[in-house]
Parts: sequence; structure tokens; C-alpha cells
Amino acid sequence: MEQPNPTFIGLPRQPIFIDPVPATLVPPERPTTPVPNPTFLGLPRQPFAPINPNTQRSTRLTRNNRLQIQTLHDAHHSNADIHRLTGFSKKAIQYALKHRLTPQHNRAGRPPQISSTEGDRLEAFVRASKRNRRLSYEQLLTEVFPNRDDIGPAAVKNCLERRGYRRRIALRKPILSPQNRLTRLNWAWEHLHWTTEQWNSILWSDETWVKSFRHRKTWITRLPGEELEETCIVKKPRKAGGWMFWGCFHADIKGPYLFWEKEWGSINSDSYCQHVIPLVDGWNRIHTDLFGDPELLFMHDNAPGHAAAKTIQELRDRGIRTIKWPAFSPDLNPIEHVWNKMKDWMQREYPDNPLDTTTARGYDMLRQQVTAAWEAIGREYLRELVDTMPERCLDVIIAGGGHTKW
Repeated sequence: MEQPNPTFIGLPRQPIFIDPVPATLVPPERPTTPVPNPTFLGLPRQPFAPINPNTQRSTRLTRNNRLQIQTLHDAHHSNADIHRLTGFSKKAIQYALKHRLTPQHNRAGRPPQISSTEGDRLEAFVRASKRNRRLSYEQLLTEVFPNRDDIGPAAVKNCLERRGYRRRIALRKPILSPQNRLTRLNWAWEHLHWTTEQWNSILWSDETWVKSFRHRKTWITRLPGEELEETCIVKKPRKAGGWMFWGCFHADIKGPYLFWEKEWGSINSDSYCQHVIPLVDGWNRIHTDLFGDPELLFMHDNAPGHAAAKTIQELRDRGIRTIKWPAFSPDLNPIEHVWNKMKDWMQREYPDNPLDTTTARGYDMLRQQVTAAWEAIGREYLRELVDTMPERCLDVIIAGGGHTKW
């Protein structure tokens, strides 16, 4: 029988002394056809000593030793043949033929305290209701495993983490009634196939509350017991305060903006018609004169000051066209992302500069910071936001009018 080509294991061509195998040792039921040279395995070329049956072998086989044994076995040699040709013990040969080339060891450590069946029950309980989602690990332990005194909250935590669950802050979303969902769904269908030019014709607007204190949570790297170190704390001012800011944009162009002065009071139909609508009217006329395009469609939400009868009449008297907007739909208004980007910019540029906006100096400094953040918003970013409108409509449709990631 033709012997296997040693280049099968990617080794340099060296003489290998293998005695001819007597025909009586070849099992009659196995074919004796030559084995092709499967060099496609691409194994590394490593030096390989000639096989000598008298060579003393270590009881622990290397990867190449196991590969050699498996190669000879694939060439229809019996275990006795392999033992005679290589000098490996019969037990070592059996081990090499039974196990893969790269042994898979069992994971070290204690086995899980909560079984797979119990984990399924725990997961189903967590997903059953909003109340169950909000339970702590200790509360879940009490309700799901009331009779198990041998485990603690850490076992519940580990079981859920192995399944991909983590404790996270819940997203804040507006309450949607069935009618709200239906209105949102219909609006999304109506605007799903709008063109880019149509989306660019909308003047997006909104208000946001801006303060000088940090916009997001502050993550730090520290050791246990360092929570009160000077470099590990965020100083909170006694009176952070803030101010209302209104702004608008269309396509990739920022429109007018204003700070809502404290003496103006709350935003109602009177103050809105007095301070905001004139800005929108003036910007509409400037846009028409500069670009020769039709006037923009003004978008504002259904806040009481916006939806009041006086405001609607003022818009009509000035000839300002509006787009019908579904209630409780901030996820459909791209300017919401502008506010987050502005606040992130302020937090990055003024990380530890809280202002007391109850004073004139503090208010003036806040005005400068917010104005700089507004000016830092680039045109490309605005264009990207408007380009997401078809995707936002599609997400509302997929959610059946419900909440979306936006």
C-alpha cells in the first residue's frame, strides 16, 4: 500500500523511515487505495524528527504528535500499526483519535446556582409586566425563589447577566393613547414617501430648557473608597438655574433664535404671538426674497401656547403655513437632536463652570455659552438630521404608531 505523503502536515521534505506494512495487517474491509495529498490544510511547516519505534516518547502528546497519529489512521493503519511505527503508547493513540486537535477544557469555577429551568422561569417573570421589569435583584429573589435560602441577589444578577440582561435606566417617553398612536401612524404613512425637497421646505422649531450644569451623567474611573476624592466628585452649584431657548432651522440652514426672558413669563398664546411668530414671519419673507422659493411650512408642536385659537388666527393673518403635527411626537422632530448636541458641546467646553443664573452676570455668561453652542452646529449635521425623516416615519409604522428609538 502506498504510504501517506508527509507533506500532508506541511513539514519539510525529510526522509521518514517506515517499514512496509505486511498485507496481513491491513484490514480486508478497508480500501487500500492511495490517500491523496491534502495540502489544503495549510499547516505550519515545523521540523519533524524521523519516526523511530525505539525512540522514548513523552506521555504527553504534542499537537503534531496527535496530527501524525490521525494522519496514519486516515491512511487505514490500525492502532497496532501506529504504535509500531511511532512508538506511542496505545492509550496515547486512543486519546489522540478520540479528541480534537485543540482540546476544549471545561470552564473553571463553580457551577451556576440557578439551573437552566429556573433561569427560564426567572426570565419569563421579568418579561411578564412593567412592574416586574422594575424589581431589584433582591425583590426578584423574594418573588421568584421564595423557598431558596441558599442563594442571594448575586445569583439572580449572574443568571440574568448570562442571558444578556442588565439593569439600565428606563427611557422617558410621552404617554400615548390609542388615538395618539393612530394619529402618529396615519401621519407617518402620509409622509413616508416625501422627497428631500419636501422635507427641506419645513421650518423645524422647538424650545428647550438650558442650564449651565452638566447635561449628562459623569463617569469616572476610581478605586473603592475613593468616591469622596476631590478628583472623583462633581461639584453642584447651590443655584444652577437655567433659561428657555427657542430656535429653528430648515434643510441645512439655521434660522432665528431667542432667549425667553424671565419678564415675559410663561409661554402662552399672548407671549408666543408677540415674540416668536414675528421672527417666523420675518424669516419666511427673507427666505422667499433670497431664494425665490415658496414660503416654508412652519412646524411647531401642540403645546398649549402653540395650539391656542389666538395663535392659529395670528398665523393665518400673517399667511404662515403650518404642517399638521401629531401630538406627543418629539421623536419625529429632528431639532430635538440639536438640543442634545448643543448641551453636549456646552458640557465639553465648560465642564466645571456652573453659573448662578439668578444674577445678571450669570445670565449673560449663560447666554454667551448657549449662543456659541448654537453657532457650533454645522450644516452637514442639520442635513443629516433631515435625511433621517423617511426612516423615522418607517419606524413609527413598524411600531404601529408607538414609541421609536428617536
